[in-house]
Amino acid sequence: MDMHHLSQIVEKLWNGWELRILMLLSLFLQTILAIFGDRRKYATGFWLRFVVWLAYMSADWVATFSLGILARSQTNSANPNLIPVFWAPVLLLHLGGPETITAYSLADNELWTRRLLELLIQAGVVSYVLYKLWSRNTIIFVAIPIFVSGIIKYGERIWAFRLATSESFSAHANQPSVRVPCITMEDLTPIGDHSSEVRRVRQARLLYRTVQILSQNLILENFDQTITYGLVSEKKAEEAFGLTEIELGFMYNRLYSKVTEIFSLRIILHSITFLSSISALISFSIMTLSRNVYSKNDTMISYLLLAGAVLLDCYSITVFFLSDWGVIWLSGILKASHIVGRICFPLHAFFRKLKRWSSSMGQRNLISDLSKKPVNKLLKNFPGNWNIHSRVDVDKDLKELIFKQVKDKRSRYDPHTSDFFYLLKLLEERGCSVLRRKGCFRELGWSVDDAEFSHSLLTWHIATHVCYIYDSKKNVFVNHQNCAMSRSLSNYMLYLLVQCPNMLAMELSGTRYTETRIHLHRLLFIRNGQKEAESKISMDKLDTLSFPEAQVKAVFYELLRSPSTMLKEIREQDEENSALLDGCMLAMSLQSLESQGDWANEKKWEMISEVWVEMLMYAASHSGWKQHADALARGGELLTHVCLLMAHLGLSKQCPPALSDDLDARYRRLDDILETVVSGYEV
Repeated sequence: MDMHHLSQIVEKLWNGWELRILMLLSLFLQTILAIFGDRRKYATGFWLRFVVWLAYMSADWVATFSLGILARSQTNSANPNLIPVFWAPVLLLHLGGPETITAYSLADNELWTRRLLELLIQAGVVSYVLYKLWSRNTIIFVAIPIFVSGIIKYGERIWAFRLATSESFSAHANQPSVRVPCITMEDLTPIGDHSSEVRRVRQARLLYRTVQILSQNLILENFDQTITYGLVSEKKAEEAFGLTEIELGFMYNRLYSKVTEIFSLRIILHSITFLSSISALISFSIMTLSRNVYSKNDTMISYLLLAGAVLLDCYSITVFFLSDWGVIWLSGILKASHIVGRICFPLHAFFRKLKRWSSSMGQRNLISDLSKKPVNKLLKNFPGNWNIHSRVDVDKDLKELIFKQVKDKRSRYDPHTSDFFYLLKLLEERGCSVLRRKGCFRELGWSVDDAEFSHSLLTWHIATHVCYIYDSKKNVFVNHQNCAMSRSLSNYMLYLLVQCPNMLAMELSGTRYTETRIHLHRLLFIRNGQKEAESKISMDKLDTLSFPEAQVKAVFYELLRSPSTMLKEIREQDEENSALLDGCMLAMSLQSLESQGDWANEKKWEMISEVWVEMLMYAASHSGWKQHADALARGGELLTHVCLLMAHLGLSKQCPPALSDDLDARYRRLDDILETVVSGYEV
């Protein structure tokens, strides 16, 4: 068999099965999106996110392309293939997408007007196909219910896009000129006796009302601040973080899926789509039993498409009513019915065993990265943040440390007596209060107060790792937990600096990191006996070098054995914006603390962990809500949870104290000015 003959066979086979393969592929992509679409909020693995991205980018294209082929073949009277006409509205159903994912990124929501135009065009194409075959195909009556269901699902998707745009994300957001509390007395009224899980979800829904205001960069009213503070401050650390998990789940659903607040119209629409899919499947079964004019393959594919539509609807309804939004709705309408509640709420508790967020934080270590091979260029240049770094769990001890320090900072601030400038001063702290409390601000204060934040972050990151290298060699750890928390927070902050600089609101963060890394590479390159070649090697080549782990550690062992010699050698290769020298000097200062009488190894690591938590709080108070919302689709960030906890406790620029004292001072100034003006005219 020659190649020409083989190509003709392949072409003929493809022409006969092209549409059928695309229909099955479209159903497969919808299934992938339905099952894995909402797992991005707690899954950080590269492959899951890549599969969802690929399915999302392909689904609409496959459905649109298939619809074009179907329109061309079905309207051609000379076409011998009698394809079921309801395949066209099935594609419209697929374009509506599953409930679990509408947008892959925030940018998709801003294109809702384009999606609306696409709906009009695609609905027109489907209507044209149905019109052309109305008289030739009695199975047109199976297509009508699917067409109605497709219009509803596509319309719901566009409405979800519209609600998630930056202008209308908060349905309850007040205009700046109309400042009223977003929490009403009706929200505070308890409804029936429910389980602790239901009460927790309802409390999180209450807090989510304030998040809708904060996300619009609006000021939170004092009444709302009082409610959120009373609700969060009385919780334990694990419970407080549990509330933020549910809140961010609400936000994720609002931004990236159709699973939002349940009301009567949505229930009616879902009932129509579900009954339409079932009626179409039953009608097709009856018609094929009595008179089947289609081929066996087309009949099987039709059954798969219709059964798939029914199963996807069943899955959507299950996701809807077992979601946190479903709990809110059920707890409201079932206050008089305990039978249904006893069935639904345990089911919800069972499904809620799945994570609401990743409960992990990314890790990057400047020093350890030197002994690793460079990241594959294909992955490095791939668009987006694909989480190819390592991650560690956010454990209970770390949550307790963070929550304790947030509450300690709040205890130093009283919104009834303190002014707004004092609040801003607290939010600007990034380690200085810890150093003052520990009595070593005079020796170490330069590392947090007299440096730009990214430089300070890199300085403490290097110092933390150097201290860990030295202590691990001597095996002198007294409190392993404080050391572990210090290292994980240090690596997490560097991960944010490198992978998510926008979350830290720093434009030039990459410059200091790059120059620090180049500085360390050059130091190792020269110590490896290649000083004469240093002037010839390019910066890009130098940046891609890797060194054995033992060789990297040897540099810092030498630093601790002979600090003066090593610091001079580091200074000789110093870069203008490098933090390596400062980091090594800080490490030596931290190690020298143990030579003092009351400074044990445990106290040193306790101070280091508390400094990192304060840096985390500083970063949280200076990050933007858009960056937090974007991070929700990557498994969520610990920084977002800290930002929410601080806002709920009143530690946010959007939670200013009462203005009564400021107004009194303003009126006193007005009286003084008026008195001065009047006396001036009298003279």
